[in-house]
Amino acid sequence: LRPLTNSNFVIDFYRFDSSPYYNTIINYLRGSKSDVPVYELQYNTVMDYYWETKCLHKYDKFLLDSAMSSSSNTKSLQSVLGADDAVLKLARADYFKYRAANLMFGFNANILHGLENFCEFNALRKNQLLMFYDEIKDGITYCAEALAGAKSSDKYLDYYFMPQFEIGQRELVDIHYYTFLIDLYAMIDVNSDLKKRIHHVNQFLADHIFFSTQKHANYEKLVTTEDFKRSKKHFRYFLNKFMTVGYLSEFVGLGFADINPKEKEINSLTQTVFYTHDLMRVQANKQSFEFEKECINQMARSNLRRYSSRFSGGQSITLKYHVHIKIGFGYTYSKYNTLFHFLNVIKQYWNNPDMSNIQVFGKDIRVLLAISCQKIFFNENHPPFYHYGPFENVYGLDLAVASSVGNVIPGVSRDKNHSGNQLIITDRVFEFHYLKKVLEQIFSSARGIRLKSDNEVLNLSLLSLMLDFGLYEKYASLLNIHFLNSLKHENDTRELQVEVANLIYEFDKKSISDDVTRQRVEELIFE
Repeated sequence: LRPLTNSNFVIDFYRFDSSPYYNTIINYLRGSKSDVPVYELQYNTVMDYYWETKCLHKYDKFLLDSAMSSSSNTKSLQSVLGADDAVLKLARADYFKYRAANLMFGFNANILHGLENFCEFNALRKNQLLMFYDEIKDGITYCAEALAGAKSSDKYLDYYFMPQFEIGQRELVDIHYYTFLIDLYAMIDVNSDLKKRIHHVNQFLADHIFFSTQKHANYEKLVTTEDFKRSKKHFRYFLNKFMTVGYLSEFVGLGFADINPKEKEINSLTQTVFYTHDLMRVQANKQSFEFEKECINQMARSNLRRYSSRFSGGQSITLKYHVHIKIGFGYTYSKYNTLFHFLNVIKQYWNNPDMSNIQVFGKDIRVLLAISCQKIFFNENHPPFYHYGPFENVYGLDLAVASSVGNVIPGVSRDKNHSGNQLIITDRVFEFHYLKKVLEQIFSSARGIRLKSDNEVLNLSLLSLMLDFGLYEKYASLLNIHFLNSLKHENDTRELQVEVANLIYEFDKKSISDDVTRQRVEELIFE
């Protein structure tokens, strides 16, 4: 019998005896000497029940302000098991939503040849390192301060702040500086303390990679971790260069485009394995009658050409900047549309209940983009801001280090035929400690009075700044956010940032009157 709440019962069950299989089933039951149900009695009984009951179910009111996850993966990481959309998930999506199935699969050539620029390459490296942050944090923690204290070269450092940069979570800040450190060490020698940091991290990561014998006779076989660490040539190079452009141009990770995490056997057909580029370039042109070797050869034939183009070219520390100022370009050199303009308005109109994001930001999406992409440095001894701008090179104007140039080498340090880069000053980046003092001054001047405006965009922007600069615990009570107390992770700032991001996303989906949406901002960042 169908469920009582199925409306089809009322609509079509009365015709049960005209069903083409009705007589067939009845005859079968009678032939097998089984009881034949009285369908007429069942139908009349259910219809009488409907008639007498009237209301079958009651539902409580649906409330829109209760805590609920906006997506299935808000609080848990999803493993990336295939290369088809891996670039989107590992190099463009939120860092706390997706992870590669394992470290080696993240460096699979099927994934890496899909990268289009340095921005995506650096994001993928950060995603890979986050997988082991708790284990390697001794080598990464406070990397910004270590670089400043070592008085090492900070040339090209500002270039690393042109793509996406997350100031909010400490581990992302540390890893962002660490990727600059390993690229710097690939070009010049650094002091012993910084070198120890790199070796500490790579020493741990060595336990999670798979390395071929690199011999023509048995390159399909893997060396053990112990044998790999005893190899002076390969392991020393690994300790110094792993995850840099130089290392990934020397070694290529080959494996199938999909991985089965339940597979217990570890070999060259179940995992991604590092092979030397020179070895695979030779083997790609050969045909082998051994199944494993021919599979690897086919992987090389399918991926090597596109992979090589992504990592072609070297890096140099000797390239110089030629600085120019173009009047009228950028945001800082106008009196509107900067973070300080936003903070000044908030301070002056703290007690104005009618203030809205339309009045502050207008409807131009790029105005909010200027706020969202505020860059930060960590060096207390430096003046409050740095001059900053895009680089003009032989490929054109590199506005966001996200132009699809088909090569992942940082354009500012890439070996070129000309003598340097044209740095066009259009903006400023600010010191973390300087901005923190500015924010503390604004919040303390409120003298405990809550912000009058309940506009979601303004309040969530201030909440995001509080989380970014470690002021949440002290000043969160000043915000006029009615749903703040209902958040599940109010005391966990990292989880709270994820929730805030999802709240903004949900708010943007419902908003049709304002063109300023976070989705559009993210699209423009990668544009």
